[in-house]
Amino acid sequence: MTRNHKVGIENIMKKEKNCTCLYLALATEELFLWVVNDRGVVLFRQTKVDENTFDISNLDNIRTLSILPGECCEDRSLNEMELAPKSSQEERQIYRSRSQPSQDQDESQGGEPILSLYYKLIVAPAVDLLKEPEIIIVPDRSLYKVPFAALTDESGKYLSERFRIRIAPSLTTLKLIHDSPLDYHSQTGALIVGDPEVGKVRYKGKRTNISRLPLAGKEAEMIGRLLGVQPLLGEQATKQAVLERLNSASLLHFAAHGDSDTGEIALAVNHTTANRLPQEEEYLLKMSDISKVQLRAKLVVLSCCHSGRGQIRAEGVVGIARAFLGSGARSVLVALWAIADDATEQFMNRFYEYLVRGESASESLHQAMKWMRANGYSDVRQWAPFMLIGDNVTFDFGE
Repeated sequence: MTRNHKVGIENIMKKEKNCTCLYLALATEELFLWVVNDRGVVLFRQTKVDENTFDISNLDNIRTLSILPGECCEDRSLNEMELAPKSSQEERQIYRSRSQPSQDQDESQGGEPILSLYYKLIVAPAVDLLKEPEIIIVPDRSLYKVPFAALTDESGKYLSERFRIRIAPSLTTLKLIHDSPLDYHSQTGALIVGDPEVGKVRYKGKRTNISRLPLAGKEAEMIGRLLGVQPLLGEQATKQAVLERLNSASLLHFAAHGDSDTGEIALAVNHTTANRLPQEEEYLLKMSDISKVQLRAKLVVLSCCHSGRGQIRAEGVVGIARAFLGSGARSVLVALWAIADDATEQFMNRFYEYLVRGESASESLHQAMKWMRANGYSDVRQWAPFMLIGDNVTFDFGE
C-alpha cells in the first residue's frame, strides 16, 4: 500500500461507523494485510504463502461449490445454456469434469475443505485486529473470487457468523462511492426484472435459443409484492424498457440469464425483430450500455448465476457489477456461483423482508444468511455465494 493509498483509506474509514477495513495484497510468496479501523488507525501484517501446501492463486476450484445445471437449478448462466435439464449424461459429465477437481487430487484442493485453508491464510493473520461487527474487505485481484462469508476458523465457525461483510473492488471505487453527495441517489422507486422472454438470437456468433426462467419470474413477482411495484416480466422485460427506467429507480433487481464470464444480462427481444435473428446489441445489457447511463440506484441486485464474475485487472474485477458501480450505483449484490432455485427464492425472500423493515443491505444479507443456515439451507453452496459490493445502504419503502 502506497502512502497515498494509506492516507486515502484512512480518510474513507473515518466516515464508516462500527466497521473495520481489511486490505489485501498478494505477492508471489507473501500476502500483505492492512487493517484500518473507523478511527483511521492503520495496522500491518504479512504472512508467507507456502505454495507446496496450497496454491492461493488457483481460485477457480470455487466452481466446485456450484450447483450443476439441471440439478435443482434452471441455470441463469448464458454460457452453460446447452446444459439444460434435458442434457445428456455425457454432456453433464463433461461439465462436472471441467468444473470439479479430479479424484486423485487432494481433498483440500476443492469444495468446502478449502475454505478453512483460505481462512488460515487470509484472515487468521489479522483476525485479532478485527474488533468491529462489520468488515469491508478490499481483495487483491483473484482474491475477489473468495467467498469470504463461508471461510471457517479452526472451530468450524463461519466468518459471517461473527461479522457482517462487504466487499470493495478497489480503494478507488470505495472513494468514489463515499465522495458522491448524499442526495444524489434516488430515494424511491424500484425496477424489478424477471424471466425475460429472449428466445432465438445470435449469441457469440452462434444461433442460440435462450430458454425461459419461470422460477426467476416467480422470484420477481415475490419481490414486487414485498415492495409494492409491478415487475417487468417475460416479453415486457426488453432492453429498451429497462434502459428507459434504469436511471430513475433507487433499487434495481434482475432475475435473468447472465454471461458467466462478465455477468452481462439477456433481456427480452423487441417485437420489431420478429422476422430476423436478433443480434447481441438488441437484447444483451452490456457493460458498455450501463456505462452510458447516469445511475441513481442505491442498490442493484443481480440474481443471475456467476453475476460476481469478471476479468481480473490491476484495479480489481471488471464485470457487470463493476459497471453498475462505475455508473453511479452505491452497492451491488451478486452471486459467485450457480445456486439452487429453492435456495435462491428463500434467500431473496428473507433478504428483502429485512430490507423492507429498514435494515441496511449489509445487515439484511447477514440476517438472510443466518436464517438460511438455521432453516434447512446450511450447505455452503446454498447460502454463501451472495456478496455485497460497495456501500451499506438503507431504504424507506414507506415513502
